[in-house]
Amino acid sequence: MLARIVVGLCLVSTAVMAADSNTYRNSRFGYSIDLPTEFKTVSVADNGDGMSLQSVDGTAKLLVWGNYIMDGSFRDESNSRRKFYIEDGWQISYQKQTASWASFSGAKENRILYVREIALCDGAVGNFSLEYPSSDQQRYGAVVDKLVKSMAAAKPCK
Repeated sequence: MLARIVVGLCLVSTAVMAADSNTYRNSRFGYSIDLPTEFKTVSVADNGDGMSLQSVDGTAKLLVWGNYIMDGSFRDESNSRRKFYIEDGWQISYQKQTASWASFSGAKENRILYVREIALCDGAVGNFSLEYPSSDQQRYGAVVDKLVKSMAAAKPCK
């Protein structure tokens, strides 16, 4: 039993949340982000890719994850992710890309989606997506702002 607990702790050791600050640090991909206190963890990936959270009232879903670019550039990766959401029925109404970050948002039925990606070292990307009811746009707009401002690479690339 104790061995299972130790193994379980090792599996999530690359994705650590500091208890006192609510900062999620992903050492596998090298980034951090401050998580909203009104969200609770639903699951953490065993491989250290990221985590899924949900608002306390259950109406909003926050995903935080990292991945490696498989083909092409950071720009290509961002375009592919946006295309995925479009194919899933999201009407993208905002998009902006730079060499180091990309954001897009849109709506589907009565839901709003915001996605942010940042370029990391060694062909990695840090991401978050927040999906919430359109009726709560003002409330979650402030949450998006805080997430965007806090998401950062752990160190500069060499």
